[in-house]
Amino acid sequence: MDRRDFIKYSSLISAAGILPEWAFAAGRPQRQDKILVLVELKGGNDGFNTLVPHHDPLYEIYRKNIALLPRQTIPLRNSGGRALAPSLKAIAPLWNNRQMAWIEGVGYPDTVLSHFRSIDIWDTASNANEVLDNGWLSRLLPKYKKGLHGIAINPGQVDLGPLDGSSLNSVTMQNPLTFLRQARYIEDVELSRQTAALAHITNKQHQLYDVSKQINERIGKRGAARNVMRHVRGEVGHSLESVAEMIINGVDSPVYKVTQSGFDTHANQLGAHNNALFQLSEGLASFAEAMKRFKMWDNVLIVTYSEFGRRAKVNKSAGTDHGTASAHMVLGGKVRGGRIYGKHPDLSKLDENGNVRHTTDFRSIYATIGKKWLGQSTPWNKFGTIPFI
Repeated sequence: MDRRDFIKYSSLISAAGILPEWAFAAGRPQRQDKILVLVELKGGNDGFNTLVPHHDPLYEIYRKNIALLPRQTIPLRNSGGRALAPSLKAIAPLWNNRQMAWIEGVGYPDTVLSHFRSIDIWDTASNANEVLDNGWLSRLLPKYKKGLHGIAINPGQVDLGPLDGSSLNSVTMQNPLTFLRQARYIEDVELSRQTAALAHITNKQHQLYDVSKQINERIGKRGAARNVMRHVRGEVGHSLESVAEMIINGVDSPVYKVTQSGFDTHANQLGAHNNALFQLSEGLASFAEAMKRFKMWDNVLIVTYSEFGRRAKVNKSAGTDHGTASAHMVLGGKVRGGRIYGKHPDLSKLDENGNVRHTTDFRSIYATIGKKWLGQSTPWNKFGTIPFI
C-alpha cells in the first residue's frame, strides 16, 4: 500500500468519512470570505446539448434525432446565437441578471476517453501523460488559510476529488446530520507517537471527536438554520442544501464539492440528459435563491466541471459517445455574467475519432479561481486566466 492509499484508508475511522484536521470559525462567515462550490457533472456532460450552438449549422446536421431545435430551447440574449437546453429553465434568469457565464470548448490536449483517468486529470490538473498524487486545490488552499480546507458531499461514496491531498484538511460526508449521528460514537483519544502509523490514526480519531463537537455547535443545536432551500429536488439539490446550511450556519470551509450523476449518455440521450440537467438547474436555482436571501451570494462562486464532453455526431443508439471539449458554467454574485468566454469548437474540423479540438484549457479556469477568487499565485500561469470574475 503506497503512502497516498495509507493516508486515505487509515483515515476511515468511521463511516463519517475522511477526517483530517479542520476547524470552524465562530459565527457566520465574514462578508469578505470567499467560498468556492465545485459541481461535478459525473459521466461526461454533452456540452452541445447543454449550451446549444444554434449559430452553427453543423450542429443539427450532426445531431439529427437528438438535436435541440430553436423552438425547444431558451435563447440567451447577446450570446451570438447560443441557447440553453429547455431543462435549464430555472437558471435562465441568472444569465439575464448577469450572474451566470459560460466557458466554451473546455478540455485539454490528447484527451483521455476513460472516465476514471480523465477525471483524475481534472482533479489533479495534470497533463494527459502524467500522474499526480494530489488534488489541484492542494496547490492553493494551504497558503490560503489554516484549518478546514474543504467538504465534499458524497452520499454513498468516499471521494474528495480536487480536495484530496496530504497537505489538505478536508472531509467527505453524506450530510451534516448523518455525520453527527455517526461521529457521536467516537471517543476522544490521546495522541500516540510510538510509531508514525499509530500517531496518524490516533490523530485522526482525535480530530473526528473534535470535529463532531464543533459541527454540532453550528448545525446540531436548536436555532440552527434548517431547510434553507426551497423546492429541493434530486441528488445535487439535496447536496447543495447541505452546503447552504453549512455556509449559512457559519461552517468555515472555503470549498465545497457536490456531484450530479447521469451524464454518461451513450443511448437514448434526450430523456436521461434532460433529467440530469433539470436536477442540476433546479438545485442551482434554489441554492442561489438561498444565498441571496441570507446575503451570501456575493461570497459564492459556483463552477461546473466534467471529465470530458461528448462527440459531435449522434451514434446509432440515439446517444453520444465519449468526447473531448465541453461547455461549463460559472455562477455567483461577483461573476461577470451574461457573457460567453472561450471559443466555440470548430465542428468542421473533427479529429479521426469524430471529436472536436478543445479551445480552452481547463487549467485556465483553475488559474482564474486561484488568482481572481482566492488571491493566490498558481502553477498554471502559462494557460492564462479568463475574465469571468
